Amino acid sequence: MLFIARGLRWHIDERGWSLWEVSALTGVNRQVIANLLAGRSWAGVVTISLLEDGLDAVLWPAATTRASAAAL
Repeated sequence: MLFIARGLRWHIDERGWSLWEVSALTGVNRQVIANLLAGRSWAGVVTISLLEDGLDAVLWPAATTRASAAAL
């Protein structure tokens, strides 16, 4: 989960977004995002997929495309 949290933090910081903005873009609760970034919780595959789609980013380690895009 550390790789996912680091990638998420990088994308948030790179774009200058707040957790509220990320929550609105992804549909993932702000506190869930905060807990993931702080290492207080694990993200399920649905949460990771929502984050990847909303941020248009690949967060899963060693993946080359977003999970939802690969399913098409």
